[in-house]
Amino acid sequence: MKGTLRSALLPVWNVLCMLLAPLDRALQPIANVYNRTLGGHFGEMNGLQFAVISLGFAAIATVPFWSPFYSETLNITFAVASIWAIFAMSWDIQSGYTGYISFGHSVLSGAAGYTIGLLILHYDPSMGPATTIPVAVLASLVLGLVIAVPSLRLRGPYFSLITLVGVLLFTNLIFAFSGWTNGELGIHQVDPFTYEPWVRYYYMAIPMLLVALGLIYISRSNVGMVLVTIRENERAVSSAGLDPTKFKISSFVLSSIPMGIGGALLVYYGRAINPTSFVEISNSIEIIAIAVIGGMGSVVGPLFGSFLFFFLEEEFLRDVIGDSSLRTLVLWLFVLSVLVFARNGVFRVIWHGLGAVRGDSE
Repeated sequence: MKGTLRSALLPVWNVLCMLLAPLDRALQPIANVYNRTLGGHFGEMNGLQFAVISLGFAAIATVPFWSPFYSETLNITFAVASIWAIFAMSWDIQSGYTGYISFGHSVLSGAAGYTIGLLILHYDPSMGPATTIPVAVLASLVLGLVIAVPSLRLRGPYFSLITLVGVLLFTNLIFAFSGWTNGELGIHQVDPFTYEPWVRYYYMAIPMLLVALGLIYISRSNVGMVLVTIRENERAVSSAGLDPTKFKISSFVLSSIPMGIGGALLVYYGRAINPTSFVEISNSIEIIAIAVIGGMGSVVGPLFGSFLFFFLEEEFLRDVIGDSSLRTLVLWLFVLSVLVFARNGVFRVIWHGLGAVRGDSE
């Protein structure tokens, strides 16, 4: 089926390449400037790739200025998408790169969220983000190490099962100590960064872009190369005299820190902490779905996957379908279609397609 579809689309692709080749040639000098200065750290690009990535980041950076398309609902959608982009990129640097799939990454953001909530509820209601966020990130990091150190010595499905159990344990702890955590009701005493919608957006988008740059830089480094090698052939890493377990734990640490940042941002954006918003297994599945849509093992793929996911759910499908249950069904059918027909993810398919366009006359 895939071969037939590919054969049917090949003539269309050849025409597109002919049309795009002159544009690629025109843009290549600008891309070359980037390649000479930053390409070694963040990946080299051809002219079309540079244009697409520049336009994508420019669009994210200017959402509040999208008049007349800008609205408060769009602002909310993309602010939330920024937070979940952090989650998806964090998951990707661990699971997408090493191949050790975590089904419980939401527990890391939950640790950060509940740390902030408990500090405000039981210690000092006037504590601000400058104090609570570093402590929350530290809590996420500690929990990440608690999960990673014993579990990443295992292979196969056992690691995934342990991360899944971690979510269940954390959720039950919330209910078991409901006198402290308020159980299902959650904690609602959190003041937001600001009530100004467009400023709130930048409080979410700027950290997301900084996390993206940091993770892309790491993924292109020697550490990132080792993580990919673990996914492809873990024995080759051992044969090279490196300890795969050490690098797998490092990947979980790299993942835990931005998960803590995202969890803290979600607290101050939503002004509340409860099990449904932070810890449930469905949240971890949604993180994986976002990474799959964009393209696992790429960092940038999950970033744009998040914006596509939430735009479809909260803007496009809401206008077209309306009904929330049917909208969710259509959205997850789309995720399933990506898994079947574009396993590398929508962004990575487009990215590699642009990379295949040649700007010469050959």
